[in-house]
Amino acid sequence: MAVIKIHKNSKIRLVLNAGLDDNNKQITKYKTLDKARSEAEDEVLFDIAKKAASLQKHSLTNIIKHEEYMLLEQ
Repeated sequence: MAVIKIHKNSKIRLVLNAGLDDNNKQITKYKTLDKARSEAEDEVLFDIAKKAASLQKHSLTNIIKHEEYMLLEQ
């Protein structure tokens, strides 16, 4: 059985440092940029994520790229 994959969606997730809670534990917030173009290069997505992060009130910790595919039997 052959399986093919079809790209469905790309997402960029910003991981933000929101400081410490009352128990001095790290607070992490997330912001997701949905429906990134599949043909966009990683460097372009990185630059967009950095610019979006500059608009946030919390500082950027990480940028994560998620790819979603649909798997179909051929």
